[in-house]
Amino acid sequence: MITRIDRALVRKTDVLFPRLRKWMILICAVGQLFASHVRAQSRFLVRRVSVALDVGNWQPHSLNHEPRFTTFGAAGATPYIGLAVAAPLAGGTAIRLSMGYWSLQDLEEVDFIHSLVLHPICVSFKTWLVPDYRLSPYVMYGGGLWWGVENETEPFGSKLHKARAGWGASLGAGFDLVVTRRVGLGLAFQYHFVRFREPLGGVEDFSGPRITVSFFVLL
Repeated sequence: MITRIDRALVRKTDVLFPRLRKWMILICAVGQLFASHVRAQSRFLVRRVSVALDVGNWQPHSLNHEPRFTTFGAAGATPYIGLAVAAPLAGGTAIRLSMGYWSLQDLEEVDFIHSLVLHPICVSFKTWLVPDYRLSPYVMYGGGLWWGVENETEPFGSKLHKARAGWGASLGAGFDLVVTRRVGLGLAFQYHFVRFREPLGGVEDFSGPRITVSFFVLL
């Protein structure tokens, strides 16, 4: 036998559930529209040509008696500074051309060598793991040429014509954060395998980790 209380609960349920369903449908619809907008906007931003400024720390292990990763590497080492241009390819992958500058100014003298400068020119492939979002992790791998100059501290000093050539390969990972329609930030950790045919400052192997912060502009 249905009591008055039961009939009242049934009436309240019939009134309440349709309202809940309407609100749930409305919330889901708004959420889907917002998510689609963010994905579409991020896809439009991330998959564009970009120009980046890289600043960070590079630590060749061979320059330390006890290999370790410290704030600015060995004593006298300047921060790594680089410029890069990235162009999108298919499948959330971009090709990245970069060139940089790194100097060691207080090198222990070997055959009257007190400082050196390195200029890497590298080509890398950068693949975003979730390219449809503003915050996207990626993997990056590539290689290039490394030019080294002894007894030099300026990026393009008078002894650049005496530069020695080396080769290198790199493997790393990081993430990009699209802040606005034109500006983004990134953080990358890479390991560089770098060797010179002839010793540079008494060293042939300049392999080591590098961590950089990127400030990029989308064109």
